[in-house]
Amino acid sequence: MFSIKRYGVELSGALALYVALLLGANAADQLLQPEGTMKMAIAILPILGTVAVAWTVLRGLRRMDELQRRIQFDAIVLSFTGTALATFAWGFAEGAGAPELRAFHVWPLMAVLWVVGVCVAQWRYR
Repeated sequence: MFSIKRYGVELSGALALYVALLLGANAADQLLQPEGTMKMAIAILPILGTVAVAWTVLRGLRRMDELQRRIQFDAIVLSFTGTALATFAWGFAEGAGAPELRAFHVWPLMAVLWVVGVCVAQWRYR
């Protein structure tokens, strides 16, 4: 059974882990100034936090009822399609002189479109 309160606590914990790992990795990089494999290991350390966030989201989705899952599905479709179209269009714009879009900036776009998709789907299924 899905509980928004429980999901909020779990997601907050996963996000806190991500932030702690990100700050820790940045601090370790500045203090240790590693090179080679160690630098790469420290750089990707925050991925463990993102894995925790993804696992939390998947657990939350599995606990939802059919309508909640349908709303999330619609939101994910909007997010996936919107992100694909936006990044594809940006790729063409780069050919015309727009600055390069770093892959690091794609996920925030996807997340914003997911939130928009949830709002649209909730309104639609009222």
